[in-house]
Amino acid sequence: MRIMKTTHQSLIFPLNVYAELLELAFGQVDFLSYGLQAEPGLSIVEAQQAMTTKLLAMLEHGPGSSVLDVGCGTGMLAQQLMASGYQVTAIDANEAAIAAARQRFASEAPLALAELQAFEPDQRFDVLILQNSARYQSPLTVFAHARRLLKAGGQLLIQEEFTGDDAERVAEPLPVLTHVVQMAGRAGFELTQQHDVSVGVGDWLQRCLPLLEQHMVALTERTGLSTQMLSDLRQSMSADLSRCRSGRYVHALLSFRMEDTDVTLLPAEALPIEQFRSLFENSFDTDFSAELWHWKYGQGRGHSVVACKQGEAVAHYGGISRDILYFGAPEQALQICDVMVLPQHRSFYSRSSLFFLTAATMLELHAGNTRRHLLGFGFPNLKAMHVAQRLKLYAKTDELMALSFPPGCFDTNTGDDAWTVASGSPDTGDWKRVDVLWQQMALAFTDGIVGLRNAHYLFYRYVQRPGLDYQFHVISHTSGEKAVAVTRDHGEGFLIMDIITADKNMAAALQALCRHGHDIGRPMIFWLSAGQQQRFQATGLQADATGIHIPCNAWTQGPSAEKLQGKWWLTAGDMDFL
Repeated sequence: MRIMKTTHQSLIFPLNVYAELLELAFGQVDFLSYGLQAEPGLSIVEAQQAMTTKLLAMLEHGPGSSVLDVGCGTGMLAQQLMASGYQVTAIDANEAAIAAARQRFASEAPLALAELQAFEPDQRFDVLILQNSARYQSPLTVFAHARRLLKAGGQLLIQEEFTGDDAERVAEPLPVLTHVVQMAGRAGFELTQQHDVSVGVGDWLQRCLPLLEQHMVALTERTGLSTQMLSDLRQSMSADLSRCRSGRYVHALLSFRMEDTDVTLLPAEALPIEQFRSLFENSFDTDFSAELWHWKYGQGRGHSVVACKQGEAVAHYGGISRDILYFGAPEQALQICDVMVLPQHRSFYSRSSLFFLTAATMLELHAGNTRRHLLGFGFPNLKAMHVAQRLKLYAKTDELMALSFPPGCFDTNTGDDAWTVASGSPDTGDWKRVDVLWQQMALAFTDGIVGLRNAHYLFYRYVQRPGLDYQFHVISHTSGEKAVAVTRDHGEGFLIMDIITADKNMAAALQALCRHGHDIGRPMIFWLSAGQQQRFQATGLQADATGIHIPCNAWTQGPSAEKLQGKWWLTAGDMDFL
């Protein structure tokens, strides 16, 4: 049955273009998914059917079994399943797709406008199928909801495009295939079949490109899209073809069988904040603050994986996005924090432990060459660091040192005393100079890595942070040179959280600030990564180990520990998220 073209324009881009193209070229729109050029003579539409036939051949449950078609598109797959004797339910989050499927089925099949995460059926299914629809959510979300919707021993079938090669730094929207397979195992799914169909898909894409060029004018008229947008789409398809040919992208058919497990892994944002209260308080022996949790993870700042047992959060591995300069270039890093496992669920730290399940999954989702965050870093205690090193999750890149000037040091110091320290405020004119100071400071880090410390970040970091009070200081020189600093109470003295100034002034500004601390009877300590100590050459400066190691992500492909060794500029301001 043909799908009426009136539904095409409401499909999401670029599916609306593909639908119009198929209508123009073949007078029918059966599938919006990739085709498999299984043999040279197949048309584009026949190749789409060939891919579907190969997918259906992977079914491990016979006719009469219940199937959920997730992201059903035009409904052709569901129709063929029904014709083979399966009990089919089809869902799609796009109204136009559901409208197209309804035209195909009339009243034959249960259809629902629903997202996978929100679908609440009256039954569980023998089979879940995602035909080129898994890409629209995290693989962890797919596995978590497949566990919710499948019967024991049920089958999960996925036809999808993945990143195949993650050796180089290119952020990709598609997850790495090897990571998805590993993640499935942790989520309780055994891989039973895997077929690489990249060659056939590449041949199919090769046939699609001239067709798109041929109908460019008509597509512009029918879709209302500009010629530029359609040309950009063609370029994107051409780039996809190139990546497919090179192995950068992989097209695969995957079949998983759901195994018994009492652990469900989820993106933490799937749970209400209050569900982390008990886990947090039992892990850290301190009160949980929903306001602080939101400050860290809210509004897209954070990413976390949570392990649940019987609906209760029993483990959590979280991270916060940080804008950084990576050897002078803008990048993002994932700062790990709130690593928690309920005491009664802690066990020997093996690759079956809750710590490993959440940590490895988190790093695969969010850190590495193909992910949004190139780097992962944190400040684990020594026990956690050693465990993570043994499990090959982390490698050490540095450690934090405590820099200070001992009492009496300034009695004989002959350094420049033209620097003065005054209390500041984010509202003062001097404090608003921080963007200029940050730009000056950033120039010195083309040989290292530093988190952005502009005015916008500092306001979020120190003014908006709930639960702690910070002191702001303006350090001025008679020549007009300036620095700004942030401190907070730390025992009998102050812990210097951050100093922002030109590199040439860093040592003098620290010295002036510490002199000021001794003058008011509150000694100051500056925690700094050991590899950056060379920026401070001052008489009497003392450096003591804190015992806090700085790891990098070693689980997924990314910059090596050797490349990162001693390159991070990290202070107490970076770790005070914990």
